[in-house]
Amino acid sequence: MDNDEAQLRREIGKRFRKARQAARNGQGFTQAEVGAILGKGDGTVSTWEIGRSLPDAMTLRWMAQNYGVSVDELLLLKAPEEPAAAPQPQQILAEPQTAHRSTPAQRPDTFELSMPEFVRVIQRAMASGLSDEREVRAFLNGVLAGVEVNGER
Repeated sequence: MDNDEAQLRREIGKRFRKARQAARNGQGFTQAEVGAILGKGDGTVSTWEIGRSLPDAMTLRWMAQNYGVSVDELLLLKAPEEPAAAPQPQQILAEPQTAHRSTPAQRPDTFELSMPEFVRVIQRAMASGLSDEREVRAFLNGVLAGVEVNGER
């Protein structure tokens, strides 16, 4: 790994840590909480935050949804937007083409799904590579965490 890549990984790791700590209206998550929700150890979360390794796509998605930032912001692909208030966690359970948009009175980043649609989302996730029990548990824990964070449980 060359110095530029190592520096980029460290910067991304700093972004992960900052977003984790600012989540939940400034209360943040601990590394242990994130590790438990995702079915990984808090040591794994630490390796992401120091730039030693990077999380997989599903983990990045969970982080973005629950930290209240975009994946682009986490990966330094886009400058963070300065929110007027603390960032609110997002809940996205399906791709836009398979979900029904919520009403305009609700947050535009929230999708409502019927049970059959939710089952299709799970099946799609399974078909896209969630192969072992640990990955499935991490995916479902992420979905449940999103529901809990949004006070819908």
